[in-house]
Amino acid sequence: MNEIIKIINEEISAITRDKKKEIFDYNSAQEEVWFDLKHEAQKFQRISFDFENDDSVGKKTFFVKKNLRKDQPIKYEIQADMHIAGGDWETGAIYFRIEFTHDYGVFRAEHENKPEFVFDTKDFSGRKFCIIPPVEAGNKLIKREKENEKYDWGAYQNNELTKEEEKEAYITDTDKKDCWKWLQELIEKLVDDRHEMLDK
Repeated sequence: MNEIIKIINEEISAITRDKKKEIFDYNSAQEEVWFDLKHEAQKFQRISFDFENDDSVGKKTFFVKKNLRKDQPIKYEIQADMHIAGGDWETGAIYFRIEFTHDYGVFRAEHENKPEFVFDTKDFSGRKFCIIPPVEAGNKLIKREKENEKYDWGAYQNNELTKEEEKEAYITDTDKKDCWKWLQELIEKLVDDRHEMLDK
């Protein structure tokens, strides 16, 4: 009987919010946008690591100045979000979430026959993509054995490392800095190689 009285006495309450305040959680929707893009990058670059832990560790906006016409200066604008991802049993690997927010012809179908980047592939659409820096750029990846034909590189597995090796396999601030430098140089080269002036 006491339980019935308790239920009857329960009330619903509401608080009026400022109309400018965001009340919905869009985090899961944002992650859905990047889900396929992360896996497409891994498949294209043949690099494997888990996304169980997937954290943003820095964001930058890059600008590349060019002339669209001789008298028309423009700026390519590229957003980049550095993430470190890996399973509980793995050391992390770096990858970038990237969006060309102002693009003047980087994404062109003519590169489909010989794709250099994931966004050159036939199935790619949009201006968002992910890219994984190689070991040479400061990323901590290990070469996989021949029997695993699907991926050439992967994250270090904690159970395969000694304590000393595990310490060496973790991403450092220097590694992050090197990966940012690699990305900046890659973006500059990408725009230089693919930019076309309309006055020719």
